[in-house]
Amino acid sequence: MYTATGCNELSTGDVHVVDVRRSPYARLVPVPLNKVVVKDQFWRPRILNLVSKTLLLQYEFLEKTGRLDNFRVASGKRVGSYVGGFWFNDSDVYKWAEASSYALIHVWSSELYEKLVSAIRDVAGAQEPDGYINTFVRLRGLGRWENLAWSHELYCGGHLIQAAIAARRALGDGTLFSVATRFANLLVETFGHGEGKLRTADGHPEVEMALVELYREVGDRRYLDLANFFVSVRGRGLVAQANKSGTFPASPTYLVDHEPIENMSDFAGSHAVRALYLFTGATDLYLETGDAVLWNALKRLWRRALMKTYITGGFGSRYDGEAFGEDYELPNDRAYSEACAAVAGVMWAWRMFLASGEAEYMDVLERVLYNAALAGISLDGTKYFYVNPLADYFGKHERQPWYECACCPPNIARLIAYMPSMIYAVSKGEPRIWVNLFVESEATVNLSGCAVKISVETGYPWSGKALIRVSPERVEEFSLMIRVPKWASEAKVRIGKSVFEPRPGEYFELSRKWDAGDVVEVIIPLKPTLVSAHPLIEANWSRAAIVRGPLVYCVEQVDNEGYDINYLVVKPSEANLREGAEPQQLSGVVAIDGDGYVLDHTNKDGELYHSYSTPQPRLMKRVVFRAIPYCLWNNRGKTKMQVWLKAIA
Repeated sequence: MYTATGCNELSTGDVHVVDVRRSPYARLVPVPLNKVVVKDQFWRPRILNLVSKTLLLQYEFLEKTGRLDNFRVASGKRVGSYVGGFWFNDSDVYKWAEASSYALIHVWSSELYEKLVSAIRDVAGAQEPDGYINTFVRLRGLGRWENLAWSHELYCGGHLIQAAIAARRALGDGTLFSVATRFANLLVETFGHGEGKLRTADGHPEVEMALVELYREVGDRRYLDLANFFVSVRGRGLVAQANKSGTFPASPTYLVDHEPIENMSDFAGSHAVRALYLFTGATDLYLETGDAVLWNALKRLWRRALMKTYITGGFGSRYDGEAFGEDYELPNDRAYSEACAAVAGVMWAWRMFLASGEAEYMDVLERVLYNAALAGISLDGTKYFYVNPLADYFGKHERQPWYECACCPPNIARLIAYMPSMIYAVSKGEPRIWVNLFVESEATVNLSGCAVKISVETGYPWSGKALIRVSPERVEEFSLMIRVPKWASEAKVRIGKSVFEPRPGEYFELSRKWDAGDVVEVIIPLKPTLVSAHPLIEANWSRAAIVRGPLVYCVEQVDNEGYDINYLVVKPSEANLREGAEPQQLSGVVAIDGDGYVLDHTNKDGELYHSYSTPQPRLMKRVVFRAIPYCLWNNRGKTKMQVWLKAIA
């Protein structure tokens, strides 16, 4: 039922996910999604799974849980009441539709397309005459906009707009786009500083980036102005006050309403996804307006966010409020690190990169993408983590096929669907092609009217060697910008007989006249390394983690029989990390073996605490331990797991 793309339903124009071609303050433009073909054994199977399994199974859950029926009831097609306990269930349908639209670019499936068309019809039928659409508010008989602190009306609307843009760009669909623009027009009439308008915003940012993208799509300045209003009105307590029902207290800090973004210095206690969506929307706004105050604020907030980020790229350390903690507050077993926050982190990093061209943002994007984000979905694409801890001391965590609060599954799906558009970019006003991610792929790039075919051959992230083939349609002078990750201290770039040693953490610029068949070899040694944490990260005092290239590794009990991994200790000077044999049930994966010790943990008296004068647990025996990439943990059932291992000198 699914084949390589080439059907009549696909759009023939360039498909941009973030279309900054006309954004005055974007330095770079991503190569269109439909001009990139992923061919590797790491990402390609995940993309195929999207169409053959993931999105079809998600549709089944949208049906089983009543999310689609809510639209049918609202449209009068069926008789019933609202099904589900959350305000924002509509958004799961919209995220699924966005993911499906982009996924169909890579692999065509008539079955998925037909389900998408059916879902779009259901959504369209539920829209009210003035453009309003929200099944929770309508079917529960609630007042519009009365409880914006919690109702997610604009949050859902933002996802509707993004889905509609995706369906229009990828499939030429106008039905959902008409629904979205009518809703956006209603927002323009309802919110703002004008007389009789509502001077507040949604408790959950999202609509801001959607409105900016809608502005990019149709050029209607009202959408950009409204996005600017929603960003600027926040931080004055007005959002938290939009809580007429009073059912739940609305904390300004939790809602990221505690301080205007241009003055914001910290966001500890803010809901992680809310904060990251706000920062992403504000970055979109900067790309159109060039507001220097806003840009400086975004760079300041970025630096602060890095002080609250897990080694996996996970965001949000607190279960309480799914929130960011203080700087260095990064517990392992109690890490929240919501999958949606990882998606949001990738979105923000991508836009910061497009605005600046600085490698730092792509370095972080890669870390989040390969670790915190991918951990959110099983290898076969059928189960998901909502929460992504860095330790499971008791083997209790397990991915689920769905959640009552199901924001993460379709969010991870849409990220994988549009990931290929992050691989390459071109400069605006300068002849430069940027290679951002080492993913085996082919792309066609329009560089100042010259068609350039570029391909990357690599086994990354398992292998650090990449061949970049450049074939312009005619001899042409331009620069190839190759990202050298910050951790790649021994990287080399070779073309012909010339060998370069590029500086890590930057883009290496290779300028020359290019001809068809030119090949650049990039060699990035991937060595397993033990790393330590900042001393103020209390959870990781006297602990070490294993990284290899972009991947963070973890130790699972299933690979380490004969002892309890909770008592595993490493001596960095004796660890002797090396590549191990392929792990069971994880084909093609590079495992890391190391030498360690197991503590003598016998506790005959049953006491938890002892005087320092009492002999401490001693190293009992030497063992060989095995580690696998963190993103692949829990693919073989429930098992104990640790990223940060006990370490002694």
